[in-house]
Amino acid sequence: MTTDDHNPMVTLSPPSEFLAPCPKFRILVLGNPESTKQELFSRIFGVDLEKKLVSDTFEPNHNINNELFLEGQNERLAIHASPNFSSGDENIYHTVCDFLTERSSSPNLADHVHVIWYCVASQQTREISSLEKKFFRGDWITVAHAHHIPIILTFTKYDEFVSQVMMDWLRNSSGDSGLSKVAVGHILRDLSTKKFEKTIGSKWDSLLDKVIQRVCVSSGDSDDDLRSFEALAEKTLASLRDHEVKVAFAAAQRNSAYISTEYAAETAAESYFETDTGHARKIHGVDMRDILPNFYAKAVQLFNMKDIPATLDNSSLLSKVLDATFGTHQKPLLAESLRRSGTESGSILLHLSPHERAVLLTQALAGIILFLHMLADAQWPEGHEGPTSATVTLTEKTISRELEDLRLGGGKKDLLEIVETSHIFTECQLKQDIAALLVKAVTQAEKTELSKTAPNNYRHNKGFTRAVVVEDDSELQEISLSFVNDHGPDDIVLPCGLTILPLN
Repeated sequence: MTTDDHNPMVTLSPPSEFLAPCPKFRILVLGNPESTKQELFSRIFGVDLEKKLVSDTFEPNHNINNELFLEGQNERLAIHASPNFSSGDENIYHTVCDFLTERSSSPNLADHVHVIWYCVASQQTREISSLEKKFFRGDWITVAHAHHIPIILTFTKYDEFVSQVMMDWLRNSSGDSGLSKVAVGHILRDLSTKKFEKTIGSKWDSLLDKVIQRVCVSSGDSDDDLRSFEALAEKTLASLRDHEVKVAFAAAQRNSAYISTEYAAETAAESYFETDTGHARKIHGVDMRDILPNFYAKAVQLFNMKDIPATLDNSSLLSKVLDATFGTHQKPLLAESLRRSGTESGSILLHLSPHERAVLLTQALAGIILFLHMLADAQWPEGHEGPTSATVTLTEKTISRELEDLRLGGGKKDLLEIVETSHIFTECQLKQDIAALLVKAVTQAEKTELSKTAPNNYRHNKGFTRAVVVEDDSELQEISLSFVNDHGPDDIVLPCGLTILPLN
């Protein structure tokens, strides 16, 4: 029988201070009405902006110092915008450079511009202006790079570029009647990529510094379209240097539940565990009844749901999440951990070893993250159809449905087993290994929820499945060849509205 040494000096940071170092993620978008669409904001940050507002934002008379009015849709986000440098307007150019310098001089990290999206339409005839050459070849180094402001070169309207490539190919491919629709899809994707690199990408690559990332984004609701915005979110996160800014982005974005899961897991590992003894152990001096509400309140901020007042702040919701996560035989122990101190006389928690306490805590934290991950998948823009795919409001009904899915689904079994059988409780030197375990448990549980083992899960009927990620080109080629003789019934509908009928 082992008890925790109670240390009154150990305290948990309050949830109200969790995002205090950088409460808002601040982005500068440089574009024009032709290159920047409202989906750019709705699908990454879940804000529904009027088309006219987006268009007016990139007019020369727009004041770059004014944040876009988001109507309270995302309190974790600040957007500044300006026309890009394609017009050659020197006044716009100097205004942007001065704005970046002034913002970077503030001692408050939240006032800084954290990333720049430089938007360019995916048009073959689009030339690079002299001011763009000046900025990317020289002034960016002294303005943006010197102040650690990353730039993501964002090629918009890529779907229109792909549609044009497809139509050109169809006009010249009448003899390829033996190909299936799936094979045609892979061929056209490959042709589009190569033509883009040859006609557009290579022009910009000759200009860009190696540290500048670029990504192509597409409007529409196909898997490729959704993946393009996921790529933008991932590259934006990867470009950030300061940890506080990375957390701010994780808490502002509403595109990837995985990003929020990753930072929730990191927060849990860093805040509630010790590895000094070579094992993953619950931090001494703090009870689970204090840890779990503390973490839940912080994790809710990282997942940045749009909900009705007090929906996620309901004091009983945490216990409902944990009740749905654990099996019947564990529920008395769990209820005790929420109600009583682990050092209180007569508590059944006194019979737990440090190893068992650490396992129980990790399972509980993973259950909280899984529930929020599932809510995000159900709510965020990528799972919904509509003109802007904006984030829908979270309701009590949605929460009840997710709790029921968690309680009845097979994902929680995987989650509990992955944690219970992990080696980190017998050998662990780094807290990042604890975070990795939490991410592994949650992502595997989510896969199970979306798999054939959960056919009644509503996500199967709503289309909330994740796309398959192909690791290398050889695998893609193998997939293409394996589907050459596919005779499925579905047609291919291009972003422009054109339908490709099966050729076989």
